[in-house]
Amino acid sequence: MKDSRGVIGVPLRPLTSGQPAPKLALNRAYFDALETAGAIALPIPITRDAGRLRFYYELLDGLLLPGGADVEPRRYGTVARDDCNLTVMPELDEVELTLARWAIADGLPVLGICRGIQVLNVACEGTLWQDVNVEGATHEDHDREPRDLLVHGLDVEPGTLLARTLGETHLRVNSLHHQAIRDLGHSLMAVAHSPDGLVEGVELPGREFVLGIQCHPEELSRKEKWAARIFAGLVEAAGRGHKAHDREVSRA
Repeated sequence: MKDSRGVIGVPLRPLTSGQPAPKLALNRAYFDALETAGAIALPIPITRDAGRLRFYYELLDGLLLPGGADVEPRRYGTVARDDCNLTVMPELDEVELTLARWAIADGLPVLGICRGIQVLNVACEGTLWQDVNVEGATHEDHDREPRDLLVHGLDVEPGTLLARTLGETHLRVNSLHHQAIRDLGHSLMAVAHSPDGLVEGVELPGREFVLGIQCHPEELSRKEKWAARIFAGLVEAAGRGHKAHDREVSRA
């Protein structure tokens, strides 16, 4: 019998550098934040088999696209610049873009974090800055440790799904990225910006819950209420879909 809580899929990341053998892993903070919000977090392995990936997808009530490596520029119609120091994982791109497109098509709740907001944008045929400083999108440093350091402000458009989910329209966020949204994807709406003008929050109007945020709320969810609320929003939306599916099954 399926658990009554929503199941949130979380793609794992390939780890090879400095490892005695290839591994799949992801920062525990994502799983802790989801479980605190009441979800069942389901790790999704990187697979080249579309049928196996679809099997995992069919188990989901929601999808979390986490941070990680750079999206390969060919995915958004350009070539990699040598001066942008990219780290790409083509097999990860294939898995996450496929999952994102399936989820958007099916109305599944989605939350994209850091790389995840960029994957959402590329899945909707948008483009990215390969490096915000090298390409002149900003002169500010957006890649700042430690991971929970509140680096800059974030202005969220009032009345948007993101504003309602966070419960705030002005907040301070951490920042751990060197890429960002350049051209907005089809149907996506930019709903949050950093003080230097970078798009740092998006949503998909007309959908119950498709959000992207450039910062890392999983690192802040224990101390910042807005960060915990974004995971709660994803889990609540997934739970509503889960219950609706259960009702359909019971009537069948």
